[in-house]
Amino acid sequence: MEHVSHAAHSAIATIAAARNRHMVDQLADVRAKIKELQGEESALKAQISAAMGSADSLGGDQFVAFQRVSERKGAIDEARIKAAGLDPDALRKPAVTVYSLVVEPRVSEAAE
Repeated sequence: MEHVSHAAHSAIATIAAARNRHMVDQLADVRAKIKELQGEESALKAQISAAMGSADSLGGDQFVAFQRVSERKGAIDEARIKAAGLDPDALRKPAVTVYSLVVEPRVSEAAE
């Protein structure tokens, strides 16, 4: 019989537990992981930008990062539109219905 390390056993137990978790709980787990990864992404982007300095690229072993400059149009200034005697709502695109799935801790778990 092959010896299984404690870390491997723990990983197997974690995977088994994840498969038994309710899908709502799994979604909350995924969102927490995404938030954690976004923080790591921000930190790495700042490090890469600092390492680039004024250069426009920085190469790793497998990938190359490029710094590109682009422009975005600014937001509409509703106050100026109204001051010009126009109705900002008449200039808007039609409203779109958006559905969001919000996941929050249960009250009993949140209190712990």
